[in-house]
Amino acid sequence: MAQAGYTTDRLLQIGRSNYDRLCLFCENLERSGLWEQARQVMKQSAKMILDRYVQSVLVTFAAAEGGVTESDREYIAIITDSNLLAVSPEIPVTGELIEECRRFCGFPPVLLQLCAAYDDEYMQHTGEQFLDSFVNIILCMAYMVDRESVLTRRFVREFYDRASVFVDTKDAWNTEEYLFHKLYGTDILDDTRWLHVPVKQQSAEVMAESPAAAQASNEWNVRQEIKGDGAAELLNAGSNAGREAEGDSATDHGSTGSHAQQDKLEEQLQQEMARKQFQAVKKRIQEREEAERKEQEERLQCLLDELNALVGLQGVKDEIQSLVNLIRIRKLRETMGLPQMDMSYHMVFTGAPGTGKTTVARLVAKIYRELGILSKGTFIETDRSGLVAGYVGQTALKVHELVEQAVGGILFIDEAYALVNPDVPNDFGMEAVDTLVKLMEDHRDDLIVIVAGYTEEMQSFLKCNTGLVSRFNKFIDFPDYTKEELIAILDAMADKAGLQLEESAREAVLLSLQAKTEEEWNVFGNARGIRNLFEKIVINQANRLVRLSAPSREDLMKIQREDVEVV
Repeated sequence: MAQAGYTTDRLLQIGRSNYDRLCLFCENLERSGLWEQARQVMKQSAKMILDRYVQSVLVTFAAAEGGVTESDREYIAIITDSNLLAVSPEIPVTGELIEECRRFCGFPPVLLQLCAAYDDEYMQHTGEQFLDSFVNIILCMAYMVDRESVLTRRFVREFYDRASVFVDTKDAWNTEEYLFHKLYGTDILDDTRWLHVPVKQQSAEVMAESPAAAQASNEWNVRQEIKGDGAAELLNAGSNAGREAEGDSATDHGSTGSHAQQDKLEEQLQQEMARKQFQAVKKRIQEREEAERKEQEERLQCLLDELNALVGLQGVKDEIQSLVNLIRIRKLRETMGLPQMDMSYHMVFTGAPGTGKTTVARLVAKIYRELGILSKGTFIETDRSGLVAGYVGQTALKVHELVEQAVGGILFIDEAYALVNPDVPNDFGMEAVDTLVKLMEDHRDDLIVIVAGYTEEMQSFLKCNTGLVSRFNKFIDFPDYTKEELIAILDAMADKAGLQLEESAREAVLLSLQAKTEEEWNVFGNARGIRNLFEKIVINQANRLVRLSAPSREDLMKIQREDVEVV
């Protein structure tokens, strides 16, 4: 690499100047609101992520070049405002830390991705400038410790190729010429003009800078001609030329030229090999990403199969599948840069107790996580008692605490209408509702609230606060199970417990359900009543079996009519 004669202090100053530039970009991301979603996932500021990313890249760079020296550690420790990796000039870097840094560098660079989003919105080129400053920080450390040029160039090129995928360069002319200028120029410049100048003009300007740049330009042109196995052929040709020169008793000048040519060709071969290695790594990354995508699709399909395996609820299943389809199409439109409407994912589940509302809500949390709508897929279930306190100011705190637990997943509020009690003066339920409405907006990108209860009561509940109506625009009704569906649920419970109902026992349960009055049916509670019934049947079976001297395996698995009749 061209050593520009910078002092250590000057290199540190340049490195810090480029770091400060990166910090400004981070401030822009936070000011524009683009960092908000990333903050909710990472729980850190953009600048903290920047500091870790800078230090991780520098550690990886130094390790790739033979080891993290004391000078490396000194530079890494002070180049960022916060020394998150606790790098010290006095203490060698452990292998565990190096591996951790490599893994972190392998993650998609979220800052660069958001810079690209910022550029799309504000018609800027911050992504290019961000990456340029990052390259300058690496070069400053390379110059400071006088790194071997071939290895440094290889690392910088691989880093740039890997990171530039996330940068919008549609208006750029030639990134190869940009890299040439960075790696062979005589100065460390805060400048991306080489991306936006025609190639011929670039070459002329570069060679006009200095004779060294002109020589490097010739080397560059040779490198561009090397493709695949041609590098090996050129290297062999160079070696043969060197041997012929020595055999003919060439002058010292001629011999020096032959060796220089051979060194140049060796460097070209190394670069070509590095390029192939990078392509291989890139292919493995793509294959891994594709495998992860397939695994995610398989997990999603398993969850949908579990939903569809529930007894009854066909209308509910169709509604959830429609939502899944809508989300998939929205994501596809997003990848293609197409506009899309804002969508609220909050829902109202209406229906009597025991109709499967909680069960479906749990599955929705997992399904939405696989779809990328929720970061965690957690499920927090509560009711009025979990949200409303008995003293002024405590209700808001309870709501805040519960919402924080639910962020990244679903907050399920059963019998939500109980939050509002107009007959009780100074009731704190409205405080809970008002606080919840605000928090739903604050966490709209990573929180879904599902309120559940009887149909009429829920309609009245939504009218108590104007903000509720606008946030809950999806209503899913859960009808009562038929008696035949309840029998099917009972069979499923028995099968899961390793039990089997005899046909006579099944008929006895059906007759019992058919004999219930309307009042008794309202109290029964659909699937909840069946669960209670099943527990009583299991107890009755146990009481019967203990009277047997030696019950068989078949005895232990059978539910007989008498186990049901005493319920």
